[in-house]
Amino acid sequence: MRKLVNGCVAAILAAAGTQAHAAWNEATSKHFVIYADESPKELTDFADRLERFDQAVRLIRGMEDPPVGQGNRLTVFVLPNVAAVQQLVGNDRFIEGFYEGRASGSYVFVPRKTDYEGEGSMNADIIFFHEYAHHLMFQIIDRPLPEWVVEGFAEFMSTVRFEKNGDIGIGAPANHRAWGLFGGDRLPLATMLSGNYTKITPEQRESIYGRGWLLVHYLTFEKSRAGQLERYVDMMSKGTPPLAAAQSAFGDLKQLDRELNSYLNRKMLAYLRLPASKFQTSRIDVRPLTPGGARVIMLRTQSKRGVNEKTAEPLAAKVRAVEAQYPGDELVELELAEAEIDAGHFDASEAAADRALKANPRDSKALIFKGRAIAGRAEKLSGDQKRAAFQQARTLFIAANKLDTEDPEPLVEFYQSYVAEGVRPTANAVDGLHYASELAPQDDGLRLNSALRYLEEGKPLEAKQALTVVAYDPHGGDTAQLARTMIEKIDSGNAKDALAAAVTQSGTSSAQH
Repeated sequence: MRKLVNGCVAAILAAAGTQAHAAWNEATSKHFVIYADESPKELTDFADRLERFDQAVRLIRGMEDPPVGQGNRLTVFVLPNVAAVQQLVGNDRFIEGFYEGRASGSYVFVPRKTDYEGEGSMNADIIFFHEYAHHLMFQIIDRPLPEWVVEGFAEFMSTVRFEKNGDIGIGAPANHRAWGLFGGDRLPLATMLSGNYTKITPEQRESIYGRGWLLVHYLTFEKSRAGQLERYVDMMSKGTPPLAAAQSAFGDLKQLDRELNSYLNRKMLAYLRLPASKFQTSRIDVRPLTPGGARVIMLRTQSKRGVNEKTAEPLAAKVRAVEAQYPGDELVELELAEAEIDAGHFDASEAAADRALKANPRDSKALIFKGRAIAGRAEKLSGDQKRAAFQQARTLFIAANKLDTEDPEPLVEFYQSYVAEGVRPTANAVDGLHYASELAPQDDGLRLNSALRYLEEGKPLEAKQALTVVAYDPHGGDTAQLARTMIEKIDSGNAKDALAAAVTQSGTSSAQH
């Protein structure tokens, strides 16, 4: 989970204090689905800003904009207040919003506003755009990127400015990082460039963000340094240790440090202004939630956040109570299908999925839940009954895939159905797994499973490519460390050792992946 320290997207309501609350609405655009208790105009304006930011990042990064499945758009839940967000994470008072990226869907949970919206603060917009920059960056990463580059680039994009004439400004000063840039216990530049952060203090970690932003900004705009960042990353991708790559690409690091200090103290910094003509108007559809949908939407946030053995059954009971009042409502039935399956009630989940499909026969997520319910029930069967049930589930996953070919979830479920049955996945299922990992590179577990399959297929180069996203995810934790270890073994020609390392850490056999 990527935690957003201070929440996100408060700017949905620029004049919230003077307007009455509207009913819950859903805004959909090419890359986003937003649920909020706001007016259609406010949601439309906000979704438009998000889509234009998406275009700006893609323009700067030279990224393509392939079709996005309906089930693979980023869903933003705008909750009533910070307390509602914190309740989702066990009342952690240090979290005011957070992001989760999975093959089953990527979600941002945010409050309507935070207490940090003033000039120079880590406000809602900054944090949201920082995280979305990560979300986009990891769509195309194909070589090692040290943490300071990953975070520095996200900080570079996070201060985006939307000008009145439609221009978009990139590279505005990171004033919210002033404390770490001008004071505190600053991380030595050589240490930051080395990528070894195991012994740094929390204060020094701030440098990865602030000083990382400064260095990315300087290398981007300083003509005498043109091409150095690309050379640094390219050398690392060819196996050069980070510090040695930095010394070769940037030259004398003490001199670079002095130049950075001088750059920081300039009265004016360069600023990239992208003209409005570069951006296209995105189609944005806003519709009100039904009375049942409005009643169930907050419960839906709990399902999407994730439940456990203690919370699954109470949540399912609450959703059942809403469904009793609004039977046949598509969103209510869809939420009930998920809540029941999380609570282990496969028959009830399938029944709810059937009711959702009656309301909308083209609801691909309802097909997936129906298939998951049947597969869950099939695990307790045997013989021909077991085989037939799993085949029925696969038929539903195939149908869901046909409705939304760019949604990774049915591809993953199709593959997992073979694993659950205890039989070897077909070549088609494995291909689907690999494609799903390309569609959802933000799902570290999925990428790791794809890499394991590549290793079993004797394709170490493909495995390394799949692992790269995981290995350099700054929020990847133990999984990222495992991926780096596996890449080292692949690079040394020991692909079998890479596979063994994964099996040892996971405590499972490779056949289970």
